[in-house]
Amino acid sequence: MISKKRKGDFNVAKKKKRKSNKKTSVAKVNIQELQESRDGGQIALKGYSYQFLYSCNLILSADANTTFTLEGIEDIDSVKYSDDSKIITHIQLKYSTQRQDASFMDSVLKNYLEAYLIDKNRYFKLVYDFSVATGNLSKLFLGNLDKNSKEFWKTKINAIKKETPLWNWNDFDFEDFIKRLSFENVKKDFLEKSIEDLLIKNFEINTDSISLFANSIKLLCFDKMENRGEISYREITQCIENVKFDISKGPQNPAHAWIQRLRFSKSDEYFSDYYEGKKATPSDIANNLPVVRPIIENEIIDSIEKNTITIIKTSSGQGKTTLALRAISLLNDEYTPYQIIRCNNNAELGHIVEYFRMRTRIGEKPLILLDNLDAHLSEWNLLAQLMQTGVTYHYKLLITSRENDWYNYGGDISNLHHLQIIKPILNEKEAENIYSVLKKEGKLHGDITDWKNAWSKIAGRQLLIEYVYLLTHGEMINERISAQMKEIGNASAGGTKFEILRKVCFADVCGIKLETKSLISNLTVKTDLDIGEVLKSLADEFLVHISSDGDYIEGLHPVRSQHIINRLHEYIPLDETALSIAKIVSDSDISVLFSHYPEFDFDKNKFYAKVVNMWLCESDLSCFVQAIRGAFSGSVMRYFQTNKAMFDDAYEHGGLILVATELCPFAAFKDYEYELNTLEKMSEMMPDNTNTQHMIKLRDSIPNFRTSKTDIYCLSSALYLKLKEIDFTHIEDVESYAVIVDWLYNIDHSMNLSSKINLNDLWDKVENYSIKAVSSLMYSTFCGNEEEYNEFVKVNFMRILDYLKCKTNSHKIQVSDDNKKIKVEYLLRTSDIKKSNNESVSRLTDICRTLPIFETYCADAIKPQIDLLESYQIPNDAHKEMPKRNIIITFHQEFNGLWLRTIESNYEFDTVYAWIEHWLDVRKCACDLLAAISACLHKLLGNRKLGNAASIFDTLHNRYNNMMVAHLSYPRENRPFEENPQIPKLFTKAKRDYFDGIENFADQLIGFIKKEEPAKRLVIYNLKKALAALPNVQQFFDDITLDDEHQRKHIELCALEDRVGIEVYMCCEYYLSHMPNNNYNKYQVKGWFLSSRKAEIDEVNSVMTELTNSYDAVLPKSSHFDNTFMCYPILLRKFDPANEEMMNDFLINAIPFAESPYDYLILLLTNDIGEIIPNALKFPKKAFQYIYNAINLGEEEEMDPLASPYPIEVTQKMLDCFEGEYILQKQKPINIWLGRIADIGEELWMYSKNREYLIDEEDRHYLSDNLDEIKKRIDGILKDIEPNVSQDILSMVKELCSMVYQGNLFDDKNYNQLISYIQTIGEI
Repeated sequence: MISKKRKGDFNVAKKKKRKSNKKTSVAKVNIQELQESRDGGQIALKGYSYQFLYSCNLILSADANTTFTLEGIEDIDSVKYSDDSKIITHIQLKYSTQRQDASFMDSVLKNYLEAYLIDKNRYFKLVYDFSVATGNLSKLFLGNLDKNSKEFWKTKINAIKKETPLWNWNDFDFEDFIKRLSFENVKKDFLEKSIEDLLIKNFEINTDSISLFANSIKLLCFDKMENRGEISYREITQCIENVKFDISKGPQNPAHAWIQRLRFSKSDEYFSDYYEGKKATPSDIANNLPVVRPIIENEIIDSIEKNTITIIKTSSGQGKTTLALRAISLLNDEYTPYQIIRCNNNAELGHIVEYFRMRTRIGEKPLILLDNLDAHLSEWNLLAQLMQTGVTYHYKLLITSRENDWYNYGGDISNLHHLQIIKPILNEKEAENIYSVLKKEGKLHGDITDWKNAWSKIAGRQLLIEYVYLLTHGEMINERISAQMKEIGNASAGGTKFEILRKVCFADVCGIKLETKSLISNLTVKTDLDIGEVLKSLADEFLVHISSDGDYIEGLHPVRSQHIINRLHEYIPLDETALSIAKIVSDSDISVLFSHYPEFDFDKNKFYAKVVNMWLCESDLSCFVQAIRGAFSGSVMRYFQTNKAMFDDAYEHGGLILVATELCPFAAFKDYEYELNTLEKMSEMMPDNTNTQHMIKLRDSIPNFRTSKTDIYCLSSALYLKLKEIDFTHIEDVESYAVIVDWLYNIDHSMNLSSKINLNDLWDKVENYSIKAVSSLMYSTFCGNEEEYNEFVKVNFMRILDYLKCKTNSHKIQVSDDNKKIKVEYLLRTSDIKKSNNESVSRLTDICRTLPIFETYCADAIKPQIDLLESYQIPNDAHKEMPKRNIIITFHQEFNGLWLRTIESNYEFDTVYAWIEHWLDVRKCACDLLAAISACLHKLLGNRKLGNAASIFDTLHNRYNNMMVAHLSYPRENRPFEENPQIPKLFTKAKRDYFDGIENFADQLIGFIKKEEPAKRLVIYNLKKALAALPNVQQFFDDITLDDEHQRKHIELCALEDRVGIEVYMCCEYYLSHMPNNNYNKYQVKGWFLSSRKAEIDEVNSVMTELTNSYDAVLPKSSHFDNTFMCYPILLRKFDPANEEMMNDFLINAIPFAESPYDYLILLLTNDIGEIIPNALKFPKKAFQYIYNAINLGEEEEMDPLASPYPIEVTQKMLDCFEGEYILQKQKPINIWLGRIADIGEELWMYSKNREYLIDEEDRHYLSDNLDEIKKRIDGILKDIEPNVSQDILSMVKELCSMVYQGNLFDDKNYNQLISYIQTIGEI
């Protein structure tokens, strides 16, 4: 079968196809196979307008009884239905400017004959537009074949017959075949006119709109071509009606206000503002703006062509907008350019998606620009995700972003497919080229005579905006800005303009915009001039930018903004402007703003005191929570930047997390004598490890984070001084207050507000607050005012326990007699068993934070005992006995997490593409390393010197270890204030088991070569563990989106990994079993390995033959690997596992398995018709050893729970262990509505158990609330299942609920009975 060809391969593929015609053709079995083999034109048609025009004209001319397949067996397959029959015609289209003779028909006839010989009821048609040579071809086309012509064409067909001896030529009838051929000459210009006439006549379309409808039909046809789908006149009609509808409703779409068409219009009166430092516009580009950067522009264009999303991300002043517009202008013939100027409201994104869906339906290919990510474009990421499913193809997104804005607005890009990030930066070569172009265009300033001198002035920052300004103005941009500021100062309203510029430009440098209304209402310098005119003049002077709707105002460019800030704050304190921004900043931008404040140098104590005075409000303290978190992250980032070289060193040595964690000021708990000293412990365990010693030296050489010298301390101190003067009873926003109290105390214990917390008032209003706030305030009081805390708890202890019982949704909390332990018990639904660890830990955390006075905190859950789950070894994760210290240290998770994420965020890949590329490289290196190990073992086994094999191994080993030690994180994996992307979570386990297994295997190789006892065992174990995890790694890459190049690498790596993995494993096993031999041949390893494995299986089979007579057993031909364990599968065809006597007899007969080399016995069973039952039983070898000891040695000891058999799912690999083919029993489709009845049973169990355990008077309201909540859940389920189950079942369930509500017991027995009932009706 001929594989599908990519677009760029069409011409080459055609040549290959012609060449291959000389070889013997394999016969196609049926028409479907023939169709699958002919796919060259599927893509190629897109370049042949004649083929499209004829297809379109044919479909528009057809009746409702005809359907067409484009690029099926031929260019067009026509199926005309009539009564109970159908006529199939295969149409081939040919257009040429050259005269054609009979040789032209060779390939055409061959195609027709291949289909005809499979199905002789089909017809064939050639539609052409070319001149025909006189002779045999013209006679064939005209249907006037004479005797000589017939002989000519018979000879042609006989030649084809010789080439294709495998085709079914039996009963070939030349006359019948020729009768089924028809030919039609149709001119291309006729088709164009005919389509226009048909559209106007049949659909009442104006001539002005013809192109829209034609483009829409063209896209529909192309889509059908790619998928080989059928197309009919009805679909064409629907397509046209859709376009009409889109056109009619288009103006109603509110997205028109947020989307603008980019037009690159030239003008004779064009005047450019670009050289004043303003962003480039489409007009600048259209009028041949001379700053061209071909290398980076080509990179952007290439990315647009290959990817759906291209992101240009770099620092301010690098010409992102110019590059984006240049790329768009160069693609203007292929794409329709648009710009989205606002997408910051989730509710509005659907309108944008619908807008572009409409544009693609009318044949456009939108290229959509989102320029300079900010709050206006904050939902771009979600929009891109919606576009992936809502528009799907024929569109491209081009995003530009500053580095800081990407940090704040980039979002999680793991859900975005086909994305590439480009990071342009001006280099010396580009600088020279720009100089040359500007000189040629006469744009250089007269004072600029040498590009190197100009470059030297800006080379430190390498900013395009500064370089171009210097070349065209003869002065640095700051000099120009100084002149502009002088002019403004001498003009009217100068003071007002200066105030606006200070605020707008400061906000711009901090990565935020200002609301115009808020800015104007807070101006302190008044003017008699209209404020709108003042703002317009600033925009006209290229100093600010006002959004098109006038709602926001921002700096023209961050580089210019920084220069303006510097100039306007020569004599005006910068902190005054910073304070004014804090007054008018949007709530959503507070954390961003405060994370930037540490970058500025002014008196932070005074500044934050003013912020606190300005913001303080007892009813809403949430702004301070955001400010504290932002200031902390910003302070940590400054600390990191100051010590970046040493953190980089730690990263390169694989110790970044260790070093950063031990430097975190919140990692130690002096009150509990807990201090993180992981590195010291590692040093004690591995005293000779130089890397660990290096990490310790690095940690000790990095200065401690001096909290008192940071912005977070200054802000916290100012806030503390104010809050300590406020009576707790006046605090309305207790939720935020609790967070602030905790932060302040941890920043510095002297900022202790616990004495201000009125516990009596807190508990009088306790129902108004969350348990998180209450427990946090209780813990803060315990830490800072223990005496008052103890007195309050002593008086109110039972009240606190009752509160905790209700708020943690538990049914019992009790204290041990010695007051050292506290235990919580709660009800756990079966569906929540997997979450039992979190359920217990979260309860204990709330209890410990509220009552940190016990030594040990315990938890247990009461859960249903389900008969179906009895045989499963489900761990009891709900049972906990946690020392207080283990819980207390988790209280600093937010501080430690924010600390680490801030530091780790500096070490991440820029793109998902780069991350994938890295791990593909790691996989390749792992393969090379395994191959090198095999090469070393082969030499040793042959009694030869290692030679360069050893150096190759060492090089690869070091390279692999370096790749594993220091690798960047997934993009945005560790960003503060952002959710972790899912992809790295999914990759973690596969990475650990496979890549770490390979690393450990290679690290222990020397001991293995020496055949040292521990190494012999560990090397094989680590290798088997890695190979067992390999399918998970391969599946991970199968499941994520890869581009063509990465997909190719992945497929090649899968084959390579499978090969080198088994080769090195066989080699290791052979090495352990053999001594070096001069006659050794590496090709004997595989034969030995397979024969030894067969000998093992044969030996076990020989002692298990008794089972073949008793249970019609099928013994395996090979073993089964499950992770690192070797398993022996056996199939019993006459066995009832529910028959206790039969099971015992089987176990006794299988006792010899206890002496086998295998770890597990897997028991597979069949149903009555020989199908394999989907679940097998897995017996650990320990089970048979236990039975042997009990019977033969009289040792009746309690069986280890890990020796019990348990059910597993049968896989194809298990079935492959047996001779012959076996079919798995098909499982009946799961009725989800019956499953929902089981959910009702779960709720009834909860209802009954609540009633059973909550019997005390003080539990009355708690019980009532719980029962009401459970009833609501049951009512919701009943509503869902009512339309989907029979009335009898529904009545039974409702009656059951009613009986339980009235007091009937619903315990484990009743629950299991309901499950059995559901199973029974599910089998009917």
